[in-house]
Amino acid sequence: MQEKKQPKNSLIIAGILVFVFTLLGLWAIIRLTGLEKKRDLANWQITLGIMADSRANEVNRWLDQQFAVLRRLVGNGSLQFYVQQIIEPPEPGQQPELGQTTYVRELFCLEAERHGFSDKEQTRPRIKANLAFTANNSLTLFGRNREIIITTPGVSEPDSKLSAGIKEVLKNGKPAIYDLFLNENNHPVIGFLMPVFVMHKNKSTQQPIGVIYGVKDADQHLFPLLASNSNSTKSDETTLIEKRGEEIIYLSPLADKTPALKKILAANAADLAAAQALESPGFFGELPDYSGTAVLFTSRRLSGVDWLLMEKINVDEALSESSHHQKFLLSSLLLALFLTIISIAAAWWHGSSIREQKALEKLKIKSRELETQTNLLNAINDNITDFILLLDHNYHLIFTNYTFAARVSAGPEDLTGKSLTSVMGPQSAEIIKKLCKKITKQQLPLTRELMLEINEIISTFSAAIIPVTLHGDNEPSILITLHDITRLQAERLEKQRLTEQIINALMRAIDLHDPYSAGHSAKVAEIAEHVGREMNLDEDSLATLSTAANLCNLGKLSIPADILTKTGRLTAGEQKIIRRESFSAEDILKEIDFSGPVLETIMQKHEFLDGSGYPAGLKDDEIIMPARILAAVNSYVAMTSPRAYRDERTVKEAIEQLFQDSGIKYDRQVIAALFNVIENVLGRPELKK
Repeated sequence: MQEKKQPKNSLIIAGILVFVFTLLGLWAIIRLTGLEKKRDLANWQITLGIMADSRANEVNRWLDQQFAVLRRLVGNGSLQFYVQQIIEPPEPGQQPELGQTTYVRELFCLEAERHGFSDKEQTRPRIKANLAFTANNSLTLFGRNREIIITTPGVSEPDSKLSAGIKEVLKNGKPAIYDLFLNENNHPVIGFLMPVFVMHKNKSTQQPIGVIYGVKDADQHLFPLLASNSNSTKSDETTLIEKRGEEIIYLSPLADKTPALKKILAANAADLAAAQALESPGFFGELPDYSGTAVLFTSRRLSGVDWLLMEKINVDEALSESSHHQKFLLSSLLLALFLTIISIAAAWWHGSSIREQKALEKLKIKSRELETQTNLLNAINDNITDFILLLDHNYHLIFTNYTFAARVSAGPEDLTGKSLTSVMGPQSAEIIKKLCKKITKQQLPLTRELMLEINEIISTFSAAIIPVTLHGDNEPSILITLHDITRLQAERLEKQRLTEQIINALMRAIDLHDPYSAGHSAKVAEIAEHVGREMNLDEDSLATLSTAANLCNLGKLSIPADILTKTGRLTAGEQKIIRRESFSAEDILKEIDFSGPVLETIMQKHEFLDGSGYPAGLKDDEIIMPARILAAVNSYVAMTSPRAYRDERTVKEAIEQLFQDSGIKYDRQVIAALFNVIENVLGRPELKK
């Protein structure tokens, strides 16, 4: 039976491998052809960009040339002089001589004809009058009131839009392009406005006396600049576009024979090449054009106008060579992939029987190893003294070890699937559930000391609660270990009680030896603990600080009582004895194993930040934080308590002294916290003046 299944399994595996290799091969082919297309697109981006830059420069150069012609015309001294005589006579009512007027008009029309601002078939000048035709090329001089002074043939009185443009130029004195528009012949023309100034006056401070308005035939002069001179492409096209309100206007003639200014589309068409070009000038991309044909396009801004020059080419033409290359490459790679897959399948089929036999032998070995490990793990779980529970996300038991099952008088297999509440009772189960919800949300292990009642026995446990993810389970499970520390907790409490009794006994001995210091240590310990909490010290540091404060005067037991109660000035020898107090405390306490740096705190209680303290002359960070707090609080309590040689000082005086020494002897943060405790925590007493 096994021999019959082997070829079938080999066939399935071979089929899976062929499928995987096919997917990988197709992905590689698509990736490669995609890179090929990306490279071609990058080349066209450069090509279209160069073409757009070249034609934009030609258009900008042509526009600049028109302004240059008009600028030279208005800068002609003779023309400027006689125009001034015509527009602004020397005396009111006086007109220039007929010969002067004729000369100016002849010069005006001659310049217009020379630079293409008049139709060749109409060369005779005219005075202000309406003509029966409209010229596509013209040159007109308007006065301050927008009246026609001199003009070439074929010009009508200005309409409201042109009048507004002339008025704006008269106001700001700057040249401007009037517009690209359809004239009365329904022909596309472009207008230029150039201010005329009085001779020999500062143009920056004077207003123009007139405006020259030049019109040129866009079909004749501007649009030929957009024509393609290349025979290598068939569908490349350069167009001028402009956004007017919510519409896109195609200013130049289009390849589909649409005349200039006749194609108008909505500007909100996001999938239109022209709309994207207007939105992001310089952008290169692939979108449909005005005819719905997919094109590659880019655009360039033109100086001095709101127009945009767009360069485009049909995608089919641009990527035709690339498409043929990609098809050839795709066919070749698919053939190679097919042959490779056939070879792999044949090789796999030949070697599958040998591989499966080896795999079966390895599986037997692994099974024996797993059985051995399982037996070992069960032996450990059944003999470990800690309770081990595994819960699902609904707080039902998945696994319990033998020790826990024995505690609840059941077998491990009997507890599987039962709720935590039914096994441990509602009160203990609720405590564990709250912690489980917390670690499930944070996905972090958690340890706590818990007092739980299990099978009517109340015990204290060190609990470890860990989120785990089991194979095939979408919801996280929870592993709980409970280590019974009931006896350890009782011993710890007993040790703590004994330590407190020893400390209280030593404090009573100090108070009996030095009556003036009675209650000093207790008061220091109380205030120091408040200061430590104000500074957010952790619980271990607070315990160290409290123990050190209660024992800080223990060294006084080695000082003779007559020195402690002496009312006069101490001699140098007596002061030396007083200063050895810390060493005496060290001798008494050095054999005690404190949980924190209690002894170091006591030894540093007379050390100052500036190094002027004793016994070691420590400075700055060499002094630990509990000792800094003890030093400041001990000084405060000492100053506000009576001594044999002086009366107590007022709280106000003590605070002022501490603030004077802040940053020199005492830590600034400690003094600030102490002041806050005196003010707000202990209740500040009435200060004595």
